[in-house]
Order: sequence, then C-alpha cells, then structure tokens
Amino acid sequence: MISRASLAAGGVVGLIFGLLLFHLINIAVWRPAAVNEGREIERSAILKQVMKNIEQRGKTNAEIRVLDSSALCRELGGRWVPEHRVCD
Repeated sequence: MISRASLAAGGVVGLIFGLLLFHLINIAVWRPAAVNEGREIERSAILKQVMKNIEQRGKTNAEIRVLDSSALCRELGGRWVPEHRVCD
C-alpha cells in the first residue's frame, strides 16, 4: 500500500510541477500577448492624438494664411511700424 508520506510527497511534487507549468505558460504565452496588446493600445492613443494635432495645425495654418503682415505682427505680440514696414 502507498504510505501517507508517499502521498504527501506526490502531492507536493504535483503542486510544484503545476506551478512551474503555469509559470511557463504565463512567460511563454500570456505575458507576451498582454505586452503586445498594451503596445497596440498605446500606439492607437498616440495616433489619435497626432491626428488631432495635425487637424488643429491645419486650422491654425489656415487662420495665419489670411493675416497680412501687420495683423500677424499683432498676433505675435509685436507692434507694427507702418512707415518702416517692420514689426517691433
């Protein structure tokens, strides 16, 4: 018959084997998938922000294109001197 010590030792060995197997699956499969998923989420968020920035930049460029020299000078915080046609 199998002794209690043999059963206990078998249980401990089985538990250790199970934990090692779980750990290997975690390292080999689940963790890389989670890392890749995190990267994709981050890339998506950055891409959305970049697209918003490009759209805003396009609007800003359109507003600046219609300004003449004196208006552009005032928008930048300067003072337009018409007789010399310079921005101070």
